[in-house]
Amino acid sequence: MVNVAVNVLAELGKATWTTPRAVGYETVLEGVRQSIGFYTQFIATEEQSDEPDTDTIELWRAEQLAWAKRAQDLTPLDTSATESIRHDADNLLAAGDDDDDDEEDDEDDEDSDDEDDDAQGG
Repeated sequence: MVNVAVNVLAELGKATWTTPRAVGYETVLEGVRQSIGFYTQFIATEEQSDEPDTDTIELWRAEQLAWAKRAQDLTPLDTSATESIRHDADNLLAAGDDDDDDEEDDEDDEDSDDEDDDAQGG
């Protein structure tokens, strides 16, 4: 067997989009991956519960598939779709961050209660 190097990039030609569009496109794809992961954590938690809610799990899986489809259909030249997906991903992930902040606040409250007890000699 002969191993012959073939330059496939030469056949692709020059990109028809600008560097900023390419960066925006890649950023949106990362947002899509994070959005899919957002649902993955819920699915995993629900599947580990004593009585998993299969309807909810299927709903979350459908959301994952919808996000994957949006990414699959996206091109760097479709700026309106890129902006729309970025906006939707930002909103979804920001909602998840708000939930995380609430959990951190609860932990901070517990830590400050312990500090108050220590200060009072308790």
